Amino acid sequence: MNEADLSYVITRLLEVGVPPTAIAKALGMDPFIIRGMMADLRIEKYGAAEMAEALAVLQWDALAEARAMIHDAPYNVRSRFIAGILNKSMSLTARQSPETMGNLRSDFLDLLGEMTVGDDDLAGEDTTAFVAVDSSDEDQDEGSVSRAP
Repeated sequence: MNEADLSYVITRLLEVGVPPTAIAKALGMDPFIIRGMMADLRIEKYGAAEMAEALAVLQWDALAEARAMIHDAPYNVRSRFIAGILNKSMSLTARQSPETMGNLRSDFLDLLGEMTVGDDDLAGEDTTAFVAVDSSDEDQDEGSVSRAP
C-alpha cells in the first residue's frame, strides 16, 4: 500500500468516527500524525480544528445576526430581544474585567441613545398634577431611623 492509499484509508476512518489513537495503534503509527490529520479534516469541514474555535466562529456569526435583528426587526420583536439580552448580560457582569464592563456600559448607553420611546414630548405639559402631595404640615421624616435626632 502506497502513502496516498494509506492516507485515504486513515481519512475515511477518521470521517466515520474512529478515534485517532485507535487508528495509530492499529497501524503502528505516531498518534500525533493521526491527530494532525484529524485537525486538518476539521479545519477543512468546519473552519477550525478545535471545538472552542468553531463555537467562537458560530458565536460571532450569531452576534452579527443579532445586531442586524436589533436594527431591522419590528418593534415588539426588538423589545423582547433586547430585554432577553439585558437579562442574560446581568449574569455575565460578575465575570467581566473592569475594562470590559466599561466597554459594555458604553455600548449599552449608545444603544439606549438610539432607541426612541415615542413622539410624546412632556416639556410643554404641567406634570405637577401627577405628583403626590400631602397638604399636612407634618414632617414625614420625623422619627425615621435614617434621620438624626
